[in-house]
Amino acid sequence: MAVTLDEADLSGSNLTRDEASRLLAQPLPDAPDARYAALQRQYQAALLLEERTRLIATARQLVDAGRGRPGGESWVTTYLNAEFTWGSSGKALEASEAFVTDTSLSLGQRAMAALRQTYFAAQGNDRAILARLLSRADDLAAQALRQGGAPASLPISRLHVRAEVERWQGNNKAAVATLRESIGLGRSAVQAARSHSTSPRDPGVLDAYGWLDGSMGMLTYALVRDGRPQEAIHVAESNLALWRAGQLSDGLGARWDYRLANSLNATQQFTPALAAAQQSDAMLQRAGVSAASHTGWLARQEIVRALIGLRRWSEADASYSSFLASMPPDVLARTRASDWRLLALLAAKNGRMDEALDLAERSLRYRNRLYGANHPLTQEAAGMRGLVRLLRGDVRQAMQDYEALFAATLDNPGGWLDLDMRGVRGYVLGIAFDEFMRFVSDKALKGEAVDPAMSDRALQLADRSSLGVTQRAITDSTARVLASTPALRALLDQEQTQRQAVAALVGTLNTSLREEDSLYRQAQTAEFKALPAADRKALGERRHVLHDTVKSQQADVTAARTVLTNQREQIAKQFPAYADLVTPSTPKPDQLRQLLNPGESLLVVYPTDTATLVWLVGADGRKGFSAVAVSRAELARRVAQLRGLLDLGAAPAGRESVPPSAQLYALYKVLLGPLEPALRDVRSLLIATDGPLASLPLAALVTQPPQAGQSPAWLVRQMAVSQLPSSSALLALRRVAQPTVAAKALMGFGDPLFGVAGGAKLATAPRVDSGLSGDAARYDAQWGFSYADMPALPDTRTELLALASALGANPKADLLMGAQATRRAVLDANLLDRRVVAFATHGLMPGELPGISKPSLAMAATGDTRESPLLELDDVLGLRLNAQWVLLSACNTAAGEQGGAAMSGLVRGFFFAGARSVLATHWAVESESATALTSATFSAQGKGTLSRGESLRQAQLAMLDGKLGNGRWSHPFYWAPYALFGDPVR
Repeated sequence: MAVTLDEADLSGSNLTRDEASRLLAQPLPDAPDARYAALQRQYQAALLLEERTRLIATARQLVDAGRGRPGGESWVTTYLNAEFTWGSSGKALEASEAFVTDTSLSLGQRAMAALRQTYFAAQGNDRAILARLLSRADDLAAQALRQGGAPASLPISRLHVRAEVERWQGNNKAAVATLRESIGLGRSAVQAARSHSTSPRDPGVLDAYGWLDGSMGMLTYALVRDGRPQEAIHVAESNLALWRAGQLSDGLGARWDYRLANSLNATQQFTPALAAAQQSDAMLQRAGVSAASHTGWLARQEIVRALIGLRRWSEADASYSSFLASMPPDVLARTRASDWRLLALLAAKNGRMDEALDLAERSLRYRNRLYGANHPLTQEAAGMRGLVRLLRGDVRQAMQDYEALFAATLDNPGGWLDLDMRGVRGYVLGIAFDEFMRFVSDKALKGEAVDPAMSDRALQLADRSSLGVTQRAITDSTARVLASTPALRALLDQEQTQRQAVAALVGTLNTSLREEDSLYRQAQTAEFKALPAADRKALGERRHVLHDTVKSQQADVTAARTVLTNQREQIAKQFPAYADLVTPSTPKPDQLRQLLNPGESLLVVYPTDTATLVWLVGADGRKGFSAVAVSRAELARRVAQLRGLLDLGAAPAGRESVPPSAQLYALYKVLLGPLEPALRDVRSLLIATDGPLASLPLAALVTQPPQAGQSPAWLVRQMAVSQLPSSSALLALRRVAQPTVAAKALMGFGDPLFGVAGGAKLATAPRVDSGLSGDAARYDAQWGFSYADMPALPDTRTELLALASALGANPKADLLMGAQATRRAVLDANLLDRRVVAFATHGLMPGELPGISKPSLAMAATGDTRESPLLELDDVLGLRLNAQWVLLSACNTAAGEQGGAAMSGLVRGFFFAGARSVLATHWAVESESATALTSATFSAQGKGTLSRGESLRQAQLAMLDGKLGNGRWSHPFYWAPYALFGDPVR
């Protein structure tokens, strides 16, 4: 059960607001005891009125007044937290040191001050300082816990610091787990404080709730970084509901507003994100919160991000500039808020090109000194200069700079890892890439010739951007793989250690360069020139020594980077499948062409905000590139409309079941029409896309204008159609040797027992497998949803039995159904000797139900609360397969744009495990036709004369022509939803 309380009620005795105002106006008595009591009442009054400036000042006075008094030391932590949160984050960092070294304070209080100091420092960017403070804080905390008597909040504060360190290390999954642990401690602390309190207004309860709120707030950010923004949105909205009900103060409500905005921005819901962030900012300003505070920047940052997302450049510039201008001198706060990339972007977008170019060039020069020309961070700066030059119209110079950025992000997978495309860097460089794609598409739309080298780079960029949607989930799901591969784990540990060593060396070099720059500036001043000759000489000698030191440190950094590069090459050489999974290469068109078989062509479709770009690469050297004036939003609208017309199972009763041939032809004409000459004689078309088009069965496109009384000219009649999550997936699938065909035909899991029977079947015809019922979405606020309420899938038993018959498998030995179809059964099964592995169950996509952050398959419940019944992406990566097919039946896994993106991650997971292809569905299918089509497909392919792609095509044509179903299943609802992901041949 969620812990809630009325913070306003707790904030000060039985005071009314008028009484609180009068109390704050009263002078303090001189007598120490009376003064301490009066300060405590004034603190409660300031809290009730949410006068944050007065709150901070009073808390600081209480630090001194409380010394030597029972419980008086706790005001140290209260003051530091208030100063950091509402006042000056830099001042809180500086003030912490005196308390950490004050031996008159208890060991527990010194440890608390050290932990808060470390947490504050973690918001900056100095790794060396953070490492030093962390070591001291950890030692003091360990001593305090051994000694006993430490503050109750010390374990929670320690977990907050641990989560921040894990954030710095990029270990987002660990940070989420750490913060969940801190929430558990926080809930217990609130309950304990309540049990020891004689009044619900006890400040101890409020303090405990403050730590719990901080843990929950940090969790939302960790969830977003872990690629789970939907969960973060739910947490934020739940707390905002408490605020609207009057159970949280405006201060906490404001914080939940900017936390919600962060999560909404992460899902590109910029309009509601802006509204939430602006409300937060207004509430904080009314409370007198400083621009140098932690909360002040977090609220304003989300405003700027939302405005940038909405492309409201002048407003974003004004908001950011006014915030920086209002900030008092505060090194930590300004370090966090002032980002040169953001400044350069906003200057360029608002016409201040000289200012933007100066910012980019200064950063480029400095990074070149610090890292060298070929370091990814230097190449990032060159790319930012390229963005500015492109916006200025200096195309030739811009393309030279973009080449440096592409060298870091497209030609060097490790560079993408080094850059860590999150936070400001992620969305600013995202805009740099978008501007490049916009430039390419604009030229094509105008009918101007596009340099082939430029369109080739755009193809690589489309591939890399597609990977970005699912890459974080893939990377974060490899723990099971590493646990079962000690040699790989050892190499990755070495690589991580070397990465940290490089970062430490760069930090040392950065310090030396700053000192060198400071001495140079000092030498230019009139004060220096007025010094005696001996002093000027000493300074010159110091500069000379420092210059030599810098040269030596630069050589050390270069050498360390070389070692790091060699380690990464060793990992890629020894474990190429893992490298393809975590740091995939982005192949150029010529590399892709060499992977194709005769009669095959690869089609890559990439929608942008303004246009859709389409590339065609053929095995025989044919190439094509076009841009059409259909935005991503418009393409998504068209796809959603077509899905609604094709999916009869979701149609309202009585709707005419005529295929939308005209609309399907219109989409074909727009997207593939410009490339139609290059599509002639293509027998197998592989389509790589992860956008809206990934959720539409492209075999159902119509290639000729529909004629009354004639069957539509379906694309499937001309060629087999298969899908890829990205063009780089083809490289991963086909550069390895053809494996030996597995000996046994099938292993199937289906009709799992979830615990209770499912809800009612859909009442409309045709009857389809159950979707998830509303009951299944009942959500436990902390952990997940009501698993037992998912609808049963009894029809999948029939389908698996028919599949076993078609493949000549033994149902008793090769099928696990009902209560036997558990996650553990999948993990324990020997799947390496099966040609087909089938899962006939619900597929759960991220965000489809609360608590689901990765694509998962719902297996049978076991009653063991310690083990999840979900077969998650992590589990898939740990499987060992040699399957020609993985069948995801009844999963509806490719449904919708969200499902299409998540399906890319699941498909890549099965590829890594050893599968050659995955057969899934775009919508919930009708059971009888599904059984017929899958049985026909596998029977045909099992004879050894047809490829997987052609086997599926022939089964679809049999339905179209009435050979299967006697004409009952000619509508694309029946034959089109099947999507073959992966290699259609090998």
